[in-house]
Amino acid sequence: MSDSSHVNVPTAPVSQSPLARPAEPIQASTAPLAAACASVALDLYFPGTLRDVEQAAAAKLPPHTLMTRAGTAIAEWLYGRLPALATAGRQPVLLLAGRGNNGGDAYVAARALHRRGVLVDVWQLAPPTADDARWALADALAAGVPIRAVPDIWPQPSSYAWIVDGLFGIGLSRPLEGPAAALVDNIAYAHTQGTPVLAIDIPSGLTAATGVVAGSVIHADVTMAMLGATPGLFTGVGRDFAGEVLVATLGADDVLAATRSALPDESAITTSAPAAFLAHLPQRHHATHKGTYGALAVLGGHEGMIGAPLLSARTGLMTGAGRVYVGFVAHDAPAWDPAHPELMLRHAENLDLSTMQAVSIGPGLGTSAASAACLSRALALDHTPLVIDADALNLLAAEPSLAERVRRRAGPTVLTPHPLEAARLAGCDVARIQSDRLASARALAQHFGATVVLKGSGSIIDDGTRAWINTTGNAGLATAGTGDVLTGAIGALLAQGMPATQAALAAVWLHGRAAERCEREGAGPAGLTASELLPAIRAELADLLNEVTPSTPFAPPPRGIPAGPA
Repeated sequence: MSDSSHVNVPTAPVSQSPLARPAEPIQASTAPLAAACASVALDLYFPGTLRDVEQAAAAKLPPHTLMTRAGTAIAEWLYGRLPALATAGRQPVLLLAGRGNNGGDAYVAARALHRRGVLVDVWQLAPPTADDARWALADALAAGVPIRAVPDIWPQPSSYAWIVDGLFGIGLSRPLEGPAAALVDNIAYAHTQGTPVLAIDIPSGLTAATGVVAGSVIHADVTMAMLGATPGLFTGVGRDFAGEVLVATLGADDVLAATRSALPDESAITTSAPAAFLAHLPQRHHATHKGTYGALAVLGGHEGMIGAPLLSARTGLMTGAGRVYVGFVAHDAPAWDPAHPELMLRHAENLDLSTMQAVSIGPGLGTSAASAACLSRALALDHTPLVIDADALNLLAAEPSLAERVRRRAGPTVLTPHPLEAARLAGCDVARIQSDRLASARALAQHFGATVVLKGSGSIIDDGTRAWINTTGNAGLATAGTGDVLTGAIGALLAQGMPATQAALAAVWLHGRAAERCEREGAGPAGLTASELLPAIRAELADLLNEVTPSTPFAPPPRGIPAGPA
C-alpha cells in the first residue's frame, strides 16, 4: 500500500452553499449501537474472524449494503452530537479516508452528513482499492461531497467540529510511516487542542488484536466498531486510545451468532461481566456462622513489608471471608491489627494451614530462604485453593522445583502477575509479554495448569481454555498496594467456595469497580490509596448480592468447613 498523499481525485461540482441544499433525512442504518459497558459481556473477535463475518454477511445482502449501513451509522451518531454551528453548515466536519473499506465508510458518512446540510471536508490519503470503497467514493462525488488529497499545510486545530478517522482498519499490523504518520500526528495534535475524534473500527495506528502501538497513533474520544469489537480496544494502551467503544452489528447478528457458536472454546474471548460469575457468588443466609464462609490465610510480610499482607487480609474481611489469618515471615511483626482487630496475626510457621479453606501467599513475602520455605509449606497443601502473587511468583521464576510443584497441584491455583512478574515466569522481557497480552496469559495458564490474572490496563483472566478482558477500573489503581488488595479479594472468594476462575473474574471486576466508585466520590484517580478500595469493594459486592435472589435452601459449605471458635 502506498502512503503517498499525492492522489488524483476526480473533480465534481461542489455546492458552495450546503444550507441551500434540501436536507435529506439520513436513512435508518438497521444498526442500533451498543456501548461497551462493564455490566454486560461483549463478545470480542480477532480481525480474521471479523473478515469472515463480513464476507458471509455481505453474501446475503445486495451489493454495498454493509458499507451503506456502516457509513449511515456513523452519520446518525455524529449528527446528534454536532455543535449548532456544524449542524447549521458553518463549522465543517473533517473525514479522513484511506484506501480500504474504512475509507469507504467515511465516504458514505460524508455523503449522508452533506445531504443533511453539514459542511464536510474529506481528505483522501490514497485512492480506494476495494470495490465497495470505490463505489462509495463515486457516490459521494456524485452527491457533491468535496474530496481532496491530504493538504501539505494543516489548518488550525479548532477549524473542525469533529474529525472522523477512516484511514486504517483492523488489518493494520505495522507502524505507520511517511505521510500517513505525519497525518496521524497532526490529528493527535488537534485532539490535544480539543477537537473530538471518532475512529471507525479502530484508531489508526493501534493493533486490533493486541492493543499495541508501535508508532504514530490517533487518540479517539469514541471508536465505532463495525460488526464486532476487537480485543485491542480493551487491553494494553488500547483503552487509552480507543475512548468510548460503540459496536454497530449492521444487521448481521445472525452471522455473528453462527460464527461465535462455531468458534472453539480456546478462541472465545469476551469482556468480563457479572454474568460470568454471579451464579457462583456466595449467598448469605440467616442460619449460618463464621465457619460457613471459610477461613483464609494470607502469608507474607517480610521485614519492612508488613503492610502488604495486612492490606490483603483486611480485604479478605471486606470481601466476606468468615475468618482471616495473617502469617508473617518477619519475626518482629505486630501481634494485632489496631485498624481491624478481627484479624488473627501469627508467625507464618505457627499457622496450621491445613485448617484453611484458602491461602493467599506473596504480598510482601520477600525472596529469602524463609520466604521460600513459607511458599513450600503452602504448596504442600495439594488440594487447598491457592492464590500466588508478588514475591511468591518471583520465587517460582527463580526456583524451577517450586514451579514444578505448582504444575503438579491438584487443587485450584490462581496466579496474579503484573507484566514484569509474568516476564520472569515466562523467561522473557516485559515488552514480549505486552506485545500480546492474551497469548502471554494463555501460555502461563496452560504451563502452570492455573487460572492467570495478567494485571494491567484491561487485565486478562485466562483459565487455559477461555479468556476474558476486564474493563472496570481506572488509573487510580496504579499505586502501591492495590495488587495486595486484589490478592485478598480472590482468596476470600475462594475461601467461600467459589471456583477459581469465577473467583478471579469476580475479584478483578469488583476491584476495578471499587476504584471507579472511589473516583465518583472524589478520591482519585490521582492520590487514591489502596486502603480506600476496601470499603468500596464491600459496597460493590453488596450491590451485586442484592441483584441475586437465592432460589435454593441453604446447603452446608464444601469440605466440612469447621464452625469452631477462632
